[in-house]
This record gives sequence, structure tokens and C-alpha cells, in this order.
Amino acid sequence: MKSLFIFLLAIICLFLTKNVWAANYIYVSGASIGIKLNTDVEVLGTFGVNTENDVLKPWDNLIYEHDILKKVNGENIVSSSFLENKIQSSNGDDLNIVLLRHNEEHCVKVKPVKGNEGYSLGLYIKDCDLGIGTLTFCNEDGHFASLGHKMVDKEINGGQLYYSNVTGIVKPRGNTPGEKRATFEKNVIGQISSNLKIGVYGTISDSKELQKMEKMELAHKEEAHKGRAYILTCVNSNTISSFEVEIKECLNQTKEEEKGLKLKITDSKLQNIAGGIVQGMSGSPIIQDGKLIGALSHVSIKNPLEGYGCYAEFMYENL
Repeated sequence: MKSLFIFLLAIICLFLTKNVWAANYIYVSGASIGIKLNTDVEVLGTFGVNTENDVLKPWDNLIYEHDILKKVNGENIVSSSFLENKIQSSNGDDLNIVLLRHNEEHCVKVKPVKGNEGYSLGLYIKDCDLGIGTLTFCNEDGHFASLGHKMVDKEINGGQLYYSNVTGIVKPRGNTPGEKRATFEKNVIGQISSNLKIGVYGTISDSKELQKMEKMELAHKEEAHKGRAYILTCVNSNTISSFEVEIKECLNQTKEEEKGLKLKITDSKLQNIAGGIVQGMSGSPIIQDGKLIGALSHVSIKNPLEGYGCYAEFMYENL
């Protein structure tokens, strides 16, 4: 009898473990942010280098647009400035460069030429990607989630988070989505660690930033339902405003997806200001019944008043 009691108790405990949702509280934002993702050094284009007697192309038949520059003389190329320093200090001697082209490694020997502004390989290069989005939420440890979708389809080497100020909005026209026009603020407010399927994640540098956010319960995805909700986003400077939406559909998902919620902008004010959902609103918190249920992730090209969101619960699991 005692063994039977212990067995039944174990079954009950197992049931409770699997079915009880422990409430998690987060800090909801909606602030406009600037995102800088550090990436491998990529060749954007080439140009001829003006010398005293001619225009030379040191890259010709060696380096091409979209090549990824990995090493120079055996050292990892960690940034554009690192490579530039190596070029300037070469005194025109050959540089052995390892690069990736269509995921295949190539080794080339390139000779810098001296132009009007020092030595050059005649390459336009970049080592980062910039974007505007919306900060979704932070946890108590300062780990943040934003954007609701992947920003770039490439590996990143960390990055920096900034606040940004919205200076204007371009409304959607035809099949062309609208967008926020915004400028980065000067100070870094966080460090970015990952660029994943449903967002960009990292850590806020100063815990005092949490004081600007509202503490709120994180909803379990099963709690989302059709009906009224609202989003938090910025349409002027970095002033966070709330706008009413209607949840049209809630998909039953067991793994993270960019589109779990379908919604429609019903707020006439946002319709007048922005014409609907525009680029830069990605990551805007979606709140229903006083809980965070998701983050805006996409706009419908056919109808800018409609869009999609991912479940905040999945974003929370990525922190």
C-alpha cells in the first residue's frame, strides 16, 4: 500500500512539473535602438589607385566583390582598421591574404601600391552591419531581446547597442514597405552577443536602464488569443507610445518561428502617422491582458496595416 502511495505521488509531481507555468517577470521597453553588428571584413567593391604615373589595380584577378578577408601575413583580420594598418606599414611589400569566396578558401599575394593618400589595395571594405529596430525586453540580469527576427544572414563577432532617435517616417507605397528614419545616439548602452532566428540578443551595460522600463509578466504562448492588444513603439524621437492592435490569429507552435501571431493595426493615430507597420518597428512589444505575449517581426507587403509577431516566450528562452 505504501509503495502504491509513493508511486501515485510521483506521477502527480511529474504532471505538475510538466504543466505548471512558473510566472516570469521581465522589463518591457519599446525604445528605438541602433544596432551595430561586427562581422568579418567583406569586400564591397574595387577601384583603381591613382599613382604618380598611372592608375593601378593591385586586386585585379586576385580579389573580388563579396570576398571575405580572413588573414594577412598569418594574422587574423579582426577589423577594417587592422587591415588598413597592415597595408600602410607594408612599405609596398607583398601581403599574403587568406580569403573566403563562396565558402572556399583561397590564398593570394597582393602588392600594395602607393597612391596620393598612402598605400592601398584599391578595395572598398566593411566590417559591420547597421540597423534600426526596437528593444523588446530585458530580464532582471540585464540580458535583452530585440528585433523579433534575424538581422543579417551571416556570422557576427559581437556588436554594440545604442539608443536611436526617430527623425521621420517614410510611409509605405505600393509594394514598397515604409521605414523609420533614425540616427544613432552617441553612447553605447549594451553589448550584443547573438543574432538568432527570432532576434538580436545581448546585455545592457547599465542596470539603471531597467528603471526606464515597465516590469511585466511574461505570457505563456498558450495565453495569447484573438482580440484587442497593443504595441509599444517610437514614432518620434525616442518617445515610447502605445497603439491599439487586433490579434487576428495565434498559431500553436512548439518551436521558435518568426511568425506566430498575426495582427492588424487598428489605432487611427498610428495609421495616420506611419501608414501602418514600417521597418524599424521590428521588436515592438505586443501586450495583451497586461502581459507581454510577443514582439512585432514582419509587415505584410500586401497590406501594411497587417503584420506578424513572434512569441515572447521563445525570445525569453534565447536570453
